[in-house]
Amino acid sequence: MLIIGHRGAAGRQPGNTLASLNAGRQANVDILEFDVRLTKDRIPVLMHDPHLWRTHRLPYLVNKLTYRQLSRRTKGSVNPIVTLEKVLKEFGGQVLLNLELKDRGCAAKILPMLDQFIKKPADWDLFLFSSFRVNELKRIRKASRRAQLALLHWYNPLRFLFVNRQLELSAVGFHRLHVNTFVVSAAKRLGLFTYVYTVNRPQAAERLESLGVDAVVTDYPALIRRQIGHHH
Repeated sequence: MLIIGHRGAAGRQPGNTLASLNAGRQANVDILEFDVRLTKDRIPVLMHDPHLWRTHRLPYLVNKLTYRQLSRRTKGSVNPIVTLEKVLKEFGGQVLLNLELKDRGCAAKILPMLDQFIKKPADWDLFLFSSFRVNELKRIRKASRRAQLALLHWYNPLRFLFVNRQLELSAVGFHRLHVNTFVVSAAKRLGLFTYVYTVNRPQAAERLESLGVDAVVTDYPALIRRQIGHHH
């Protein structure tokens, strides 16, 4: 079973920061996952929520501030806002990166930034693009037949069945409360890579492994890896 580091290793360091991504890399994750949003001046930054309240206790929306305003307001906090550009510089090509596209328009902004890493078709395999937004995934698919796309879902875990034909998905990400043998085998029949988020209990990871799930997204990659490795 593969281990996907959630926002890096969000149980160890504040998620979506360089510190967290480094902690994920040190835990030898198979895939580093993080969230991408756009600032007011359309700079892709790592951020899960649309606002700064949970992470910084600040009453601002990410897309209402320019990158400069954002960095000024979050400077010196344990959660310094980091740009996608910086993350790609640091981690691009070294570990498989899972970019979760949170905002409308993310894909269009991200694609040109990947040019320096994608010199041949196989280089697309360095990235997995996931989103709840079908249109964002469509935009990536238009850029490359080879890109690896993963659909996430809100309520209906079988949502991937309706869009797989137009998107040609590589993977599907299931919420841990909505995953069962039926949806996993439906995904497997289509040859999709299956993963479940967010799984922080080793017993839960083991149960999912027995269902045939390929990977778990976890805040504690080192812990899950230790436990799962233990029983093999």
